[in-house]
Amino acid sequence: MKLHRVASLLLISGTIFLFASTARAQSEQNLIHATLVDLPNNTGRVGCVIFNSADGFPRDHAKATAIARAPIANQSGTCDFKDLPPGTYAIASFHDQFETGKMETNLLGMPQEVYGFSNDARPSALTPPPFGACAFTYSGGVMNITMHAQH
Repeated sequence: MKLHRVASLLLISGTIFLFASTARAQSEQNLIHATLVDLPNNTGRVGCVIFNSADGFPRDHAKATAIARAPIANQSGTCDFKDLPPGTYAIASFHDQFETGKMETNLLGMPQEVYGFSNDARPSALTPPPFGACAFTYSGGVMNITMHAQH
């Protein structure tokens, strides 16, 4: 009887450990690293927004799927987006040199800080690139996106 209780406790403990380990591994597996490189200096932070549709991209942060900020080192900063389900996404990022939390623009709305987009998409005329130009397919797991700073 005592042996049966010990075996039952071990089985329950093992099941709980296995469930916790599996949940942690699944959580760690869904991660997008979005790195903005070629920054002019190491001042401030990198700000990133990720969207799963064109609605609001890239300016309406209230419609973003997630927002992240990251420190800068060696003229680059990496924003991490965790636990996102597989799907189609687009990322916009900028060098928040003065740590205001928003892109500094001039009177015409032109960026005064460097920025980047997934797929290294470029703006056209006075507008940011459309969602479709920046969109990529995320299948789950760990994904690395590199965006080159544009001025």
